[in-house]
Amino acid sequence: MPLSGQSIRCERLYERVTRALAIRVLSGELTPESPPQTEADLCRELGVSRTVLREAVKVLAAKGLIEVRPKTGMRVRSRSD
Repeated sequence: MPLSGQSIRCERLYERVTRALAIRVLSGELTPESPPQTEADLCRELGVSRTVLREAVKVLAAKGLIEVRPKTGMRVRSRSD
């Protein structure tokens, strides 16, 4: 039985990780003053692979919420940027 023209969409893992990280940034849990987050630390903390994390980070960087620096890690951009 169709749901009034609505389609059921399955959310991908990288989308859930993207949302979780974005909420941390927007809620102020992660700030520009926070120490940079390394890929390995975030993978361990979130329980995801590097591939999933990298996809999420690409989305957040494209939206301007974070910046990624090689050998340094992920850093939250200031709101004025």
